[in-house]
Amino acid sequence: MGKRYKKNEKKPINKKKRALIVVTVIVIIIGLVFGIPYYMINRQFSKINTTTISRDNSKLGIDSNAYNEKNKELQNDYINILLMGVDARAVDQDARSDSMMIATIDKKHNKIKLSSLMRDMIVDMTGHGPMEGLNQDRLTHTYAYGKGELTLKTINENFKMNIKNFVEVDFFGLEKIIDQVGGVEINVTSEEVPYLNSYVKEVANIEKVKPTLVTKPGLQLLNGKQAVGYARIRYVGKSDFQRTERQRTVLTKMVEKLSKMNLLELNTAIGEMLPNVTTTMDRSDIISLSKDVLLKKINKVDQLRIPIDGHNSTIYVRNTYFLGWDKKENIEALHKFIYEEDYNEESIK
Repeated sequence: MGKRYKKNEKKPINKKKRALIVVTVIVIIIGLVFGIPYYMINRQFSKINTTTISRDNSKLGIDSNAYNEKNKELQNDYINILLMGVDARAVDQDARSDSMMIATIDKKHNKIKLSSLMRDMIVDMTGHGPMEGLNQDRLTHTYAYGKGELTLKTINENFKMNIKNFVEVDFFGLEKIIDQVGGVEINVTSEEVPYLNSYVKEVANIEKVKPTLVTKPGLQLLNGKQAVGYARIRYVGKSDFQRTERQRTVLTKMVEKLSKMNLLELNTAIGEMLPNVTTTMDRSDIISLSKDVLLKKINKVDQLRIPIDGHNSTIYVRNTYFLGWDKKENIEALHKFIYEEDYNEESIK
């Protein structure tokens, strides 16, 4: 594992390559929402990389007493998929899922719901490194210890979810998509400029190209590298909390640009993104879900961040920083957000 930072120890800006959020995956859903013909979807989906995981609920951390035949209709109305942003460039076991979202296709209310899970939350799992011998560790570390399947299992167990599939991407894919839509307009503050540029330089150096830096603050059109750099900032404002806000800003701007594209442009954009996607869903599953999205004309996006305000805290275990969270209140908030009036303690324990 990479270095763990102790209390009062400042983290370097560029030592660790950070993966971005899984916004690129949403491009698939957006593309379907805006009506790409079936044959175009089917052709593009052949570019997706697939991987397999267990289909045993117990091995995926799904509580069969909570999700059973009695609430099968509820499970059909609300489809949950884990979206992960990982550092796909890593050649060792140090890669982490730095960004995690639960994407819910809400067929009952015709919505797409995105629930961000903050990477530093302390969760119940087998500890490693400084947490060796304990049954706790940081959520972001699950991917390094057991890849996507362990991350999915840990989220199901800690948040009482029923997720059976995941999609993972890297931020190089997002960079391409943003460039494909012509960039996004973002209001960058003077404090954010140097951090944004540091990430631009990092990626440009890896790609061996000349970096195009942001030279001033204010509302401006950012290209792919710049927008990715903006969304990775976590050292200005409220740390990782504000980083998730920046990520949602980039997503919103992408939605605005994509909604104005014609079918040919949108099809090309999806074609650019899909080779960077890995998923446990097969093509038939995706097509089936796509039809539901199309037929119900689902195009509204609601968002939530876990932990919620007022129910999180800074804690240290063995001098290592973690984000503490009140489980009862946060799990209840997450389930109410996803299931709305269908949530109750009896139907989803």
